[in-house]
Amino acid sequence: PVPARVVFVCTANSARSHLATALWRRASRVPAESAGTHPGVRIDPGAIDAAARHGLPLRRVRPRVISDVVVENDLIITVCDLAHEELRGATDLHWSVPDPVSVGTREAFDSALADLKSRVLSLVPRLAS
Repeated sequence: PVPARVVFVCTANSARSHLATALWRRASRVPAESAGTHPGVRIDPGAIDAAARHGLPLRRVRPRVISDVVVENDLIITVCDLAHEELRGATDLHWSVPDPVSVGTREAFDSALADLKSRVLSLVPRLAS
């Protein structure tokens, strides 16, 4: 069954979850949102720059806590090992994507974006059937 929405979750909701959401919105008609277990203050500038370099529209929204975002029938995908551990089984899928914010380089953000893109493009057709 196709979920009502896909919600990508990381700890700070400042990079990976926003990038995954933007990639999902480009590839699928299923709505997507992002959230964090402990949201930061803003989207990390490195994520904004990476999205711009790759022509990816990134919504400039304030990071939000998961409890304010998730509703029934959402497909929850953690993109961060810490969030996955914290949510212990309350998620549907887990993608272990290294944190580009902790590294802080252009290459780290581009690598995270490439990893997320590959995973998104692999999952989208499976949900369509």
